[in-house]
Amino acid sequence: MSEENEVYEEGNQVSVFFRDRETRTAMGIYALVLMLVTAKIFYSLAIKDSYLHDEVRFEDNWRLSFTEETTTLSETVLLPDGGEEDLEFTVDLSSFSDGYRIGLVEVKISYSETNQAILDDPCDSVQASITQTSYPAQWTDDNNTLNGGSTSCEDIDLVLQVYPNYNGETYERMGHNAVVAVDEWVEDGFGVGDLSVNVQVDVQRSQVPTQDDDDDETVQIDVTVVAFKANAEKLE
Repeated sequence: MSEENEVYEEGNQVSVFFRDRETRTAMGIYALVLMLVTAKIFYSLAIKDSYLHDEVRFEDNWRLSFTEETTTLSETVLLPDGGEEDLEFTVDLSSFSDGYRIGLVEVKISYSETNQAILDDPCDSVQASITQTSYPAQWTDDNNTLNGGSTSCEDIDLVLQVYPNYNGETYERMGHNAVVAVDEWVEDGFGVGDLSVNVQVDVQRSQVPTQDDDDDETVQIDVTVVAFKANAEKLE
């Protein structure tokens, strides 16, 4: 068979194929479905692109500020020379208003020289630390002060960051509404549990021994729990 005849036969077969009614109907349905699927894909992409643009377009600027409440847990211990004490303070939200989260914990250790000798006596040495436990807090935060000591009867101040990145400072951010604006400040669970504080005493004896020479020290431990609530104000 010649090349012209082959082309003629192929064309004739195609012509016969499309003259068949069922074939034309099937091909028409296929073409319609293909058009609809293509249109749906382009429509979805257009809607998604429009949504992303609207998302940025309709965000508002919000000023976030914080109100704080505090409660203090206290304990007094009498420690002998070389003595050491581990104290636990149970921290919960029962002392705070609804909607507050614990932001940080401040621990103050205070004492004074009790020796009644006539001349000035050296202050006892006191060391204190917030002991790392399973207490839910930011134990590796750079703003923490977990250990401290004094040999001059000055207060020892320790700080443990509890809620991530909380510092109480006002700032601004974008958001669709007030709920979204404060969403990073409404996580539960931080700071609720038993906080452990360790205290050690090394008594410094008087240079002039008297009958009042002391061999122990009274230490006051105050744990102040700072709770916060975020407030969002829409900026014009």
